[in-house]
Amino acid sequence: MGYSFDIELDTEQPFIVELEMAEYNAQTISGAIVVKLDRAEQFKVATIAIHGHIGAMLNIDTSDQALAREDLIETTVDLIAANDTEGRGTIQLDSGEQYIPFRIDLPRSGDLPPTLINKLDTPYIDWKYEIHASLCRDYFFSATRVVKHDLVLRRPIPSSGDDMLTTSVDQPGQYRSKLSTPGRLVLGQDRLLAKAELKARSKSYMIRELDCSVIQIEDVDYRTKRGHPIANAGVPGASCQVNASRLVSSHVVMPNTEGDLDFGRYTPIEFDIRLDNDQLIPTEHGLGWLQISHVLRYTIHFMDMNLAPLISEVPLFVGNEVLSKEKAALMKPQKSAARLVADLKIAKPDDHENASRASTPEAE
Repeated sequence: MGYSFDIELDTEQPFIVELEMAEYNAQTISGAIVVKLDRAEQFKVATIAIHGHIGAMLNIDTSDQALAREDLIETTVDLIAANDTEGRGTIQLDSGEQYIPFRIDLPRSGDLPPTLINKLDTPYIDWKYEIHASLCRDYFFSATRVVKHDLVLRRPIPSSGDDMLTTSVDQPGQYRSKLSTPGRLVLGQDRLLAKAELKARSKSYMIRELDCSVIQIEDVDYRTKRGHPIANAGVPGASCQVNASRLVSSHVVMPNTEGDLDFGRYTPIEFDIRLDNDQLIPTEHGLGWLQISHVLRYTIHFMDMNLAPLISEVPLFVGNEVLSKEKAALMKPQKSAARLVADLKIAKPDDHENASRASTPEAE
């Protein structure tokens, strides 16, 4: 004779919570503890709790390192007090399947980092959330039993629609280049289709090859909220800082094998870029200490080796919704509905080299 229990949340997907961005109040999560009993029982303990913590390695660039662990959230609701209508300090449940409903708050939900981001390419910082349900029968020697589930928090990423991004570079007497690409990706999408149109205006600027890839930039600057007993960390504000970038797609190279001056002029060059969803992380601009951004890096190499490659970076957004492969296959560049990217970044070769060296400390 006994009982078993589990947790159910009123969410669209089990144990996945979409964070609300309102800063002035807490976000409430509702659900129930589902209890299956062989007979009627009284319980003297019934709680629901959400725990979240962050672990950060401080002074990661020195030999004097220490791991700091801080709470992100710690909130508990006593369901005995909420459901004890007779004031006995217990609740009575009949045999069979019974539900103990609950509502629990996520304080400061706008400040909580989403858990999909803990796939960062660094061992120096990580975090997780759990939801716990605890029950104890009203017997003298009864032990409290706990059921735990990992809780996934996801931050909404504003959609800019299905607009295409178009970048254009026009150098009179030299060359012209235009790249069109979708400006938004989603998790589960396995490819990105981009299109380049080119025109070399002289043999000196004949195109040798083009290449494209998606780069993920991960910038972390977490500062602790209390002191830690290591050098330079005796007061709140000790920093765990990581700046990294990594390739999250195939690197597609399109060569001008025929040495054609009209390469890409009459027939646009199409890039089929395969995405690595095991490394891809949703874009994150909602927290001051955590920034995840993505760019499509597009490089033009000229036949004249004395001419520096032209490196352009187009900003991309990665949403946290999951897209089916069938729908992803239909996401192709379109000639219409394109908007010009005003803040196109064009890097010199030495800028590209410096950016590629900005890796995580363990890679150096």
